[in-house]
Amino acid sequence: MIRSTLTTRRALMPAALAAAQLLVGPPLAGQRVVELPAEDRILEAEFEEVYRVGSMDGEGWEVFGRVSAVGFGQSGNLYVMDDQGGRIVVVSREGEFVREFGRIGDGPGEFAANSVTAVGFTVLRDGRAVVFDPAHGAFQTFAPDGEFERSVRMPGDSYYLIRTLAPAGDGRNVITTSVGTFGMGGPADGPEPPFRPVYRLVLTGDEAVRDTAIRAWRPPGDPGAFAPALAARALPDGGLAYTDSSAYAIKVVDQEGGLARVLTRPFRPEPVTDRIRDREIERQLEENEARAAGSSERFAAARLELGRRRIADLEFYHEIPVIRTLRTSWDGTIWVLRRGDEPVSDGPIDLLTPDGRYIGTYAAAATEMPDAFGPDGLAAFIERDAFDVPAVVVRRLPSGGR
Repeated sequence: MIRSTLTTRRALMPAALAAAQLLVGPPLAGQRVVELPAEDRILEAEFEEVYRVGSMDGEGWEVFGRVSAVGFGQSGNLYVMDDQGGRIVVVSREGEFVREFGRIGDGPGEFAANSVTAVGFTVLRDGRAVVFDPAHGAFQTFAPDGEFERSVRMPGDSYYLIRTLAPAGDGRNVITTSVGTFGMGGPADGPEPPFRPVYRLVLTGDEAVRDTAIRAWRPPGDPGAFAPALAARALPDGGLAYTDSSAYAIKVVDQEGGLARVLTRPFRPEPVTDRIRDREIERQLEENEARAAGSSERFAAARLELGRRRIADLEFYHEIPVIRTLRTSWDGTIWVLRRGDEPVSDGPIDLLTPDGRYIGTYAAAATEMPDAFGPDGLAAFIERDAFDVPAVVVRRLPSGGR
């Protein structure tokens, strides 16, 4: 269980946090650590359901193959990335079909068949959609009306894999915490940097420009299982909020990239014991067997054995991070997902303001983390039914969580 005892400011500033501050840059005059309350103020998760789309019994447009990501434009329209079908479906505020665009192919505005399950997708505030197609090594951008605008290629000759995209605060570009490369000419060439980058990808030219917006803390060595995640999202004023360590520490970065403040709560990471290691190995072995059972008979045995070997060699970080991930709402509220009772389970969700005010907490299992936030309190949640059929539920958040 997470221990939530009051601590001193010094106890809340482990090496990971201090290193992260140094990597971001020199402290600003207004930089400060904001210590938030230890006791949860429980919020009622009474979200109004606005509409639901996605059903095997529905109209043809809402029979989704695989919903990998969703996003909203400022009109309130929802964009659903059905990457198995190679298409983007647009739904109105009332849940009605507006249009769909994109398809599998090799032409402009089309997605390669061998990469449709590995695309990155996001929606900018003005309703333009951005898709990264790894087979083409380029971003495809679409106007709010679904018309193909342009293709923006990544530099060099590498094969890139960018699955996680989010809008940048400037409304024109995107950010990502993960740029995987294979081959020559990419950011993976040369020694690994001593930090984890949050990239801002500028898409205004024919070739994407990759700027390092944040130099986040990198755990030393090969941290393995339970390693602190790096999660970052843009704020409406052009700044960023991110987490990179095992402590409860949300860093807020201003438009110039300087660390403005660190939001903390006095929850401490749990040390990893032999018992925790054994439980995690057992859990991963069970998951490995389930994945292998879902493979074709030809590959099931090989996949099972490869998974067993990987798990047998598994390394572990020395403690379990307090925070699993974070996101930011349309109006800038920071949603922070804490761990649950088990090391890799979801727990409560804290709501914070970027200037350091604690709004409250949704209890564990009261709500999932929204997959996308929209204007006027709209939030989208990707769900699957008992038959693994995907659907998207749009709910309206109360004013405090927007």
